[in-house]
Amino acid sequence: MATTFSMLQIINAALLAQGQEVVSENDGSIEWRVIATNWPLVVEAELEDANFHFSKEEQTLVTRTDGQFDFDDAYQVPAAALHVRNVWVETNGVRHDVDWVQDATHIHVDATDGIVVEYAMATDPAIWTAGFSRAIQLRFEAIILRSLKEEYREAEAFDAKADEQLQRARSKSASSRSKGAPLKGSGSILNARRGRG
Repeated sequence: MATTFSMLQIINAALLAQGQEVVSENDGSIEWRVIATNWPLVVEAELEDANFHFSKEEQTLVTRTDGQFDFDDAYQVPAAALHVRNVWVETNGVRHDVDWVQDATHIHVDATDGIVVEYAMATDPAIWTAGFSRAIQLRFEAIILRSLKEEYREAEAFDAKADEQLQRARSKSASSRSKGAPLKGSGSILNARRGRG
């Protein structure tokens, strides 16, 4: 059976590993305030930086408004999106990448019939991989060392450990994605690779 983690469990694991007292949610302690304040900054930044399969979402947007930035059309960024990664249109089931730009509220594009977006979203720690959870714990241990214990050299070492663990988690996430057909389209080189040329 897989182990799931909550925000409080990850915070307390980091505190215990650094010899600090465990906290309860919103208990007013300095430990809770330091980590809870940093939680969105750390977690959302890591989710934006990497394409973790558990943070990836696709959505079709069809409610159009007038675009800006030399684009004719605009679609509202989904409320759950931390960062839009890809935008495309589908015609008869075929994906066509398009040029687009995003501002704070909308995706601007030339596509009057709707678009499909892939975005990173903030997710519940219960669906994170164990490797990503461990990396976040290490990142918070670095924050504890820096902010509560004023052990700056140790904090740097834990940041390096967190970076290494995040790299492993990213690699694992990338290798666990379903393998699609790597060769799409047509042409003499692609046909030759498929044995048709």
